[in-house]
Amino acid sequence: MDHFKNLMVGLTLVPQDKSKIRYAGLVSWLASSEEITFSHVISHKKISENSEAGALSSVEDETKDRMKELVEKYYDGDPATRIEYDVIMESPLVEIDILRRLKEKEADLIILGRISGEFTGEETVPVSISRKAACSTLYIPEEVEPGTNQPEEINVLVPIDFSENAAEAMGLAVDFAVTHEISNIYCVHVYDVPLGYYKRGKSYEEFSEVMRGNAEKKYQEFIKEIDLKGVYVKSIILRMDKKPYKTIIETVEEYDIDLIIIGSRGKKAAARLLLDSVTEQLIRKTTVPLLSFKKKGKDMSLLEALLRL
Repeated sequence: MDHFKNLMVGLTLVPQDKSKIRYAGLVSWLASSEEITFSHVISHKKISENSEAGALSSVEDETKDRMKELVEKYYDGDPATRIEYDVIMESPLVEIDILRRLKEKEADLIILGRISGEFTGEETVPVSISRKAACSTLYIPEEVEPGTNQPEEINVLVPIDFSENAAEAMGLAVDFAVTHEISNIYCVHVYDVPLGYYKRGKSYEEFSEVMRGNAEKKYQEFIKEIDLKGVYVKSIILRMDKKPYKTIIETVEEYDIDLIIIGSRGKKAAARLLLDSVTEQLIRKTTVPLLSFKKKGKDMSLLEALLRL
């Protein structure tokens, strides 16, 4: 967590903001954060109702007062961390405005609430922001409280697919474990048995063992390239008997996981970072915080293009 010096937290001004504010405080302690900006987008409806300049200024002041009230009630972070408040007017370019704010603040991390509803493939504004921003995103489910104030007691899970992004997520988890004296972390890989397995003359269970062996071999090749710095990694390799995100959620429950760290996927051709459907489903269904980790500044060309609009 030492990577995260400048945070931005999206508030909706409802009681569910409590969890995001609590976790912002926890991150500030873990990362010795320098600044947290609490941000709120004023809706079209409220703008329309208060269209005169003076009235809008009053709404902005009232909004900041409400934000301060919630933060004073729930925030318990590092006293050395500066607190700022930012109000954004909703508009057709609100996404660009938010991305510009993130760039101006040199944000390392955005903290958002868990996205609700079933995954339909359509992009919500929070997911769109997290995809295009040049920083990581921490999703916090409603009503979740930090299970412990002792970092060394936090159980971390890293879902892996042996990619570069998974290696970056594992590297962050290792750094976090070393800094906070966590003795071990967990990683999970979910493998699939292809539909055409029977063409190889093997039963489903026989071919499943072949696929498990392949996954274990890939894991050994993957993990030896990572500097574990003395941290023990418990590997969990599971067959995909249901949707992968459900298998990961069951793993979270079985091992009493407090935090999921997952590597954000890159799509170089589009110069953007893209969360795959498994991550999208986890964001919607997870009962523990999920950190979508992105190396700061990675795949910046789309962001720079957007900010020139």
